[in-house]
Amino acid sequence: MTQPPAPSNDLDAIRRMLFGADLARIDQTTADVRKETQARLAELEQRLDRKLEELSQRVTAQLDELSRRQQAHAEKVTQLLDQVMSELSRRSEALGSEARAGLTELRGRVAEIEKRKLNVADFGASLAALGQRFADAGADETPHR
Repeated sequence: MTQPPAPSNDLDAIRRMLFGADLARIDQTTADVRKETQARLAELEQRLDRKLEELSQRVTAQLDELSRRQQAHAEKVTQLLDQVMSELSRRSEALGSEARAGLTELRGRVAEIEKRKLNVADFGASLAALGQRFADAGADETPHR
């Protein structure tokens, strides 16, 4: 009869005997590769962290510079707006003063015209009264027939 197959443990033992040195070498190589890979990964992480930190510092510096420029620009714009508003206020005041002076002059002219109008009306009334007197006097001197 045939013998049943050897248990799996015996097969593993035989394999270890036949391939033990190769397996040990492969295991050692695998362990070495893992260590080297982990070291390289750690180094890459450190380099990446340094690069990210450098980039972060550069971006921060650029943002700070941009912020300073924007602040300077905002201050300049504010200063220019203040100057424009001051000039507009000055011109507005000047125009207002001119308008008030013009109105005052017009009121004076209107008052003068009103005086002349009253004087002309008084003169006209005086002429009418004189004309009436002459007319009445002329009617009295006319011979009756």
